Parts: sequence; C-alpha cells; structure tokens
Amino acid sequence: MHRIAADITVQWRSTMLRFALLHLPSREEAEDAVQDTLTALLLLDRASFEPANAKSYLFGILRNKISDRLRQKYRAPVSYDEAFEDDLDQTLFDERGHWVEGVAPATWASPQQQLQNDQFFIVLDLCVHKLPTKPARVFSMKEFLECEAEEICNTLGITKADYWQCMSRARKQLQLCLHQNWFDQESAP
Repeated sequence: MHRIAADITVQWRSTMLRFALLHLPSREEAEDAVQDTLTALLLLDRASFEPANAKSYLFGILRNKISDRLRQKYRAPVSYDEAFEDDLDQTLFDERGHWVEGVAPATWASPQQQLQNDQFFIVLDLCVHKLPTKPARVFSMKEFLECEAEEICNTLGITKADYWQCMSRARKQLQLCLHQNWFDQESAP
C-alpha cells in the first residue's frame, strides 16, 4: 500500500496543492490540507482501496479538508457531545456496520466513460486555472466546495453583487474555454 501511496502522491500532489492554494489564504494551510489528505490515503484499509479511483478519493477528502478550514473561521466551538449527536451511522449502516440496502455508493459502469470524465475534468481544471484569481475562487468555492453564496461572500469579503458578477464572468469564460478545448475537439474528425 505504501508503494501505491507513494506513486499516487507523486502523480496528484501538485494538482491537489494548486487546487488548495486557490481556496486557502496561505501556502502553509494549503500544504497542511494536502498533507492531511495524503495521510488519510496511508490510513486507508488496503482491501477497500482501488488505485483507479485515487483521484476521486483524494479530491473528495481534500474538498472536505478545505471546507473544514474555511468554516472553522466562522463557527463557534462545538462540544464533543454535540459533535457526535447525529444518528447518521444508524441511517446508513446496519448493526453489523454494513451498508443499508439502497444507500451504498454506486460503482462506475464503464471504464471508457470514466476515462472520458477524467479527461474532461483535466480540461475543466486547466480552464478554471486560466480564470482571474477572484472569479476562479468564487466559482470553485460554489461548484467544487459546494459553499452557499452567503458563505462565499463572508469568506472572501465580497458583496452579493460582486459574487454574482464573478460567477457570471467565470461561467462565460469557462464556457468559451471548454468550447475551444473540449467540445470542439470532440466534433473534430
């Protein structure tokens, strides 16, 4: 597992760091978020890990690490008892710890579709990183980190009007970039 983790780290670390730097205020915080994500990879059960799904797994964890760091600035401290009051485990898992029927995560059906999805997201990532910094942060927080508009405005210190302007510009520029670098490429002979 450690060899696989080392290979995955070499392959994805710089992309993960670039994504984290887009959202976190300092390089140190971005590095910490990436390190925490890679540590989670090492702690993962070897039997349940599929290297083919490494990107989805890593970026899912990284999104959570970034969101946690951003929310930490605005939340009041929560007691230990309050933090573990939910009954989510009882909703998702049975008494033996297995997934309740119908709620288990679905697997990918087609390797070709997965490859095409991966390639699309590589192009999307490049297009997002071509955006000016402020619209890129706003768009990425909204679409990738799934933050609400009010939370984005509070985190970045912008007005609602500025938020909507950034989202509009980002969407228009991304549409143009994706059209030139993805959709036109698919229809080319």
